[in-house]
Amino acid sequence: MLKSQPQIDAPVSETLENLTKIEDGRFQEVEVFAKLGRARRVSRSGLNRTAVYSQEQGWAVRASDSRGSFFCAGTGQVSPQGSWPGTDGLPLKLPSPITSPAWQTPADFEAPLMGEREAQSLLEGIERALRNEIPGAQLLQGTLDDGTSETQIINSRGIRVRYRSRLAALHLESLGPGAESPRADMYIAEREARHFSPLALARRLADRLLVLTKGTPRQRDRGEFLLAPPVMARLLESLLPLWVGPGSLDLAQDHQDSRGRLGSEALTILDNGRLMGGALEAPADGEGVPTREMILVDRGSFRQPLLSWQQIPAGQKRYAGCSRRASWRDIPKAGPTHLYLKPSPAVAVTELLENLARGYYLLDTTGAAVFDWPGNRFYLPVCGFEVRQGRASAPVSGSHLCGAISALLQGIQAVGRDLSFLPFSGMIGSPSAVVSGLELRALS
Repeated sequence: MLKSQPQIDAPVSETLENLTKIEDGRFQEVEVFAKLGRARRVSRSGLNRTAVYSQEQGWAVRASDSRGSFFCAGTGQVSPQGSWPGTDGLPLKLPSPITSPAWQTPADFEAPLMGEREAQSLLEGIERALRNEIPGAQLLQGTLDDGTSETQIINSRGIRVRYRSRLAALHLESLGPGAESPRADMYIAEREARHFSPLALARRLADRLLVLTKGTPRQRDRGEFLLAPPVMARLLESLLPLWVGPGSLDLAQDHQDSRGRLGSEALTILDNGRLMGGALEAPADGEGVPTREMILVDRGSFRQPLLSWQQIPAGQKRYAGCSRRASWRDIPKAGPTHLYLKPSPAVAVTELLENLARGYYLLDTTGAAVFDWPGNRFYLPVCGFEVRQGRASAPVSGSHLCGAISALLQGIQAVGRDLSFLPFSGMIGSPSAVVSGLELRALS
């Protein structure tokens, strides 16, 4: 529980109180969850411009006795005198209060939502910068979702949590010049929409359009690979079964080397629900359990899996606070918040590239990864550039990065400082990384 007791709205606290009194205290476990959100969506597609502002309020109640439980959710404000359904689920247990360091709402949570004109200027700036990078290229569609919300959680065991959240998501679709030009899309998120850089986004789209237009596949080649953050983040997202959930310990043991190590010295994986500046930074998770930093892999050694309070072994008291709620309509589900490969603050990407004698600089992915865990193999469609003596040369596309999963983990040689996050299952982040021991093959 947070050190300061937050003020909970009367309908929320009264709903909890009334439910605990039903049939002389039949329900030993009761939780009331309430959320109020505001959002603005601004879109640009050709000559069409749209803007929609919305406000949504919703609630959810979970309650359990010794024989069963129910889950009920609805829009608007929860009614203390609500009509509750019968129990049709298994009995459940709710978390108890846990002491947590104080948390101060970040200053940028107070910033207003991006206005329609400002948002359209952002999208126009991206399109203008894209055309400057590649004459004739088009921004087919751009959509910005900018939102803020406030969450209240209270349960019969004493948890009382109230906090605010802020998130902006941007979806871009672009088209290169020419009759048969490829398309490139991008989906990214930041805590505040004003953090998006039109020039940086346009350059990333332009780089991908360039390699997709002029790139050729490599039938089969090896070497060192410099993987940009979008490529590494996609790989980390596919590797989540290795360090998230109760089954991760057995899976990690299956992929350890003869020394009992999961990866190289450069592999340190963390998850942190209150990562300073993170898009999902919050003092508590979807059940009111305090968030904190968890080191999952420390310099190649598997330290612990990411588990919710319900999944941890008996007797362990330090919870991760990783039960996330997609919305008030959903029950909590364990998962990462800000899971990332630890960067090296002193190492620039240019330094990693300059030290690459022969290999490939892979900028982005062109499809989903395939991980064959029993077979210890993975395949990821990628695009980028061939590198000779630290200089990017011929563009490459139509190929996939592949190899043994264990080789990927053991082959991480160095990481940069350019940590960035992408929205997958939670925010998954990585800096650029140099990896050896893998192959590049043409797509079959």
